[in-house]
Amino acid sequence: MNDLTLTHLTYAGSGLPDAQVAFSPTFTLVCGDSNTGKSFIVDSIDYMLGGHTTPAIPHAEGYSQILLGLLLPDGSPLTLVRAPGSNNVHVHEADLRGLVHAAPDAVLSVRRTKNRRDVSHYVLDRLGLADAYIRTNEAGNTEHLRLADLTHLAIVTDERMVDQTPPSQRVRGNAAKTAARSVMKLVLTGEDEPPASKVPNAAQRRIQKSKIALLDQLVIDLSTKQTTEENGDQLRARQARLAITLETVTASLREATERQSLIAAERTQHTEAEEGLAVRLGEVRDLLGRFDILRQQYESDLARLEMVGEAGNLLGYFRAGRCVFCGAEPEHQEPAHDNHETTHLHEAVTAESAKTRALLADLRLTIADLEEQRDDLLRQQERMHIRGTELDRTIRMIEEQLLPAKGELDQVLTERSEIERNLEVLARISELDEHRAELVAAGAVAAKRADSLIPGRTVRVFDSVLQRILERWNVPGTEYAGYDPYGGDVRAGGQARADHGRGMQALLRSAFSAALAEYCIDRRLPHLGFLVLDSPLVTYGQLRDEDEARLAPEVNDSFYRHFLHSPGQTIIVENTPPPPDVVEQAHVVMFRRTGDGRHGFFPTRPGLS
Repeated sequence: MNDLTLTHLTYAGSGLPDAQVAFSPTFTLVCGDSNTGKSFIVDSIDYMLGGHTTPAIPHAEGYSQILLGLLLPDGSPLTLVRAPGSNNVHVHEADLRGLVHAAPDAVLSVRRTKNRRDVSHYVLDRLGLADAYIRTNEAGNTEHLRLADLTHLAIVTDERMVDQTPPSQRVRGNAAKTAARSVMKLVLTGEDEPPASKVPNAAQRRIQKSKIALLDQLVIDLSTKQTTEENGDQLRARQARLAITLETVTASLREATERQSLIAAERTQHTEAEEGLAVRLGEVRDLLGRFDILRQQYESDLARLEMVGEAGNLLGYFRAGRCVFCGAEPEHQEPAHDNHETTHLHEAVTAESAKTRALLADLRLTIADLEEQRDDLLRQQERMHIRGTELDRTIRMIEEQLLPAKGELDQVLTERSEIERNLEVLARISELDEHRAELVAAGAVAAKRADSLIPGRTVRVFDSVLQRILERWNVPGTEYAGYDPYGGDVRAGGQARADHGRGMQALLRSAFSAALAEYCIDRRLPHLGFLVLDSPLVTYGQLRDEDEARLAPEVNDSFYRHFLHSPGQTIIVENTPPPPDVVEQAHVVMFRRTGDGRHGFFPTRPGLS
């Protein structure tokens, strides 16, 4: 079994000085005045290893990261980073001692997860205990070991120090005793429990009977939803026959639907063509109307020109002789006078008439061509109308043919849905019956497995370690000290720990954890490898009633000197100072609220006393 080593605890925040305490790999003592953050250090260590209660004091406000440095069993550094109040822990495979901005190597949950990405699985895997099982009840049920099963044995907060809960138990109650005995068996012998399927105890069997009654009622309720007396095989046979019918009807519908789709597509194209034809026919008719107006204009122009020509002949405009324009006699007329004055007009009328007749001839050809186009478009329109009517008739015929097939399909689908609902009800009833059978089988006989017993010889060896430690501490009245493997408590001087005064309770709690650490570390048995004790002596030092009157005053010094030579790593938080020789040999962190030196775990900030 390999051990962990704590290297430092650091609080970091943006714009704030780091609050940090470094730990010696052997013995670290944090002592000094009250309300300086000593217990806060222990609570923070517990919190960083999966605790759920966030340590809170005014001086911690503004700090956004808590860093716990460790050395893994192979000596490699590890830093756990957790934000106050967060359920996630960031893992960095490096020794970090300030505000962390780098991406983590892993993100773990403080709660147990099925994918094993949580702090408990991670740490136990590094310790070689990820697949260890402990027993959880008298029926023999087992579950994986949790990190919390070990931390409460190695980290004793000031509340646990004088708690009436037996030292071996993580929580109070008879239900926790079985798990506590199994954990103690693991750490004292190195043997875990063989995995076992869940077996109900008496209380669980009573719950199972209630569950069976509920399952019976659910089966009755489901049975009322069945619409047939057929069983599952009969329903599935009818479902198979129905599938064949459905395939036939679907194939027929598919063929008709595909044909309908083709006809509909053709009808769509036909309609588009009809619309294009109508547009072209409209354009031709529009041109014919315009060209007819132009033809009439040309014919009117020719008529006017012809009238002008006839009038010119009648009036003599186009004959030689006296000039009809100026009255000059031929002998007085200049050469070519008649050409300019008389024949010129005749030539102009003749030329304009010729041009207009040519234009009219071209126009009549164009009109004839457009009329031919119009007649052809009309014939096409008639043919397309006939085809469109045929397509519409075909589509209606196909729709009429589809109606019976669709009705048959709806009927088949309705019947299929009914069969599926009945099969679903039967399947649900079968599941409930199976679950009921499991409950009956599991709870029919109250199972009982052999208890998680720790061999008597092992208990005696552990008791000798516990007795020797109490003797080294010079604690009187602790003869016959030992661990009760059944009740989980520590006894000394003929009394259980809970029957002693509070000062003795704290010492016995400390001695139990110290003996457990020494026993396991020396024998390479499962243990975290470090021991953290919060205020083991403060209650003893304050009490002076009759129950505490027999406690020797040299307990304080003997207690500290013992940890100078104990195996593994020890971190003690206490008010009372150690003797000078311990100060010289141990790593001592002293907090003083007044005077020189360090005033507390957190650096002094304005506005915080």
